[in-house]
Amino acid sequence: MNILKNFSVPNLCDAGAKPLKGIKPILENQKIVFGEAVTVKISYNDWGTLIKAISFAKNKIIVAEVVGEGKYETAVWGGLASLNAKIKGVRGVVIDGCVRDVEDIKALKFPVFAKNFCPNAGKPLNLGEINVAVNCGGVVVEPGDIIIGDCNGVAVIKKSSLQEVIENAKNIKEKERKIKERVFSKFKYTTCKFIYKGVSNEDNIDEIGS
Repeated sequence: MNILKNFSVPNLCDAGAKPLKGIKPILENQKIVFGEAVTVKISYNDWGTLIKAISFAKNKIIVAEVVGEGKYETAVWGGLASLNAKIKGVRGVVIDGCVRDVEDIKALKFPVFAKNFCPNAGKPLNLGEINVAVNCGGVVVEPGDIIIGDCNGVAVIKKSSLQEVIENAKNIKEKERKIKERVFSKFKYTTCKFIYKGVSNEDNIDEIGS
């Protein structure tokens, strides 16, 4: 599974991974992160179950479905939860709902993906379910599914489809490499305008040199 670090989420979505709609990284420059899903289903005001799930998620990614009308008005994850998760080896958290303490999450550089953020929190009710099928970003995610996230968003791959998606992604990257080579090859002989090291007139690349 470590080969996933060689791809981006767009690469993998082109190869067959399913994007989780509307879920974005808190870190603007979020690097690729991936792992098996530990799923959580909670009400909009229950952060207690998510804290409990941390104990099951070492080297994995927590994926939470938040239900209820207040799901975009109440945060179920924050800075302290991120600190706890990072210390205990959780790879990341994906929440179809709200988080808070954005500045703390950014300072920790802990991978958190969410629909939105808001300042008020729920309660430690601990009434939710862990490791059940959930709907996150309009996609059904099951325990053990492969989650990948980066600065572009989050996607899921079924374990049974992982090798197929990886092979597709390899082919896609190779095609992109060849396209880039052709583009640069044509560009080399194209007259362009440069503003670099004092060069501001229209010149041919070969005349400017490397």
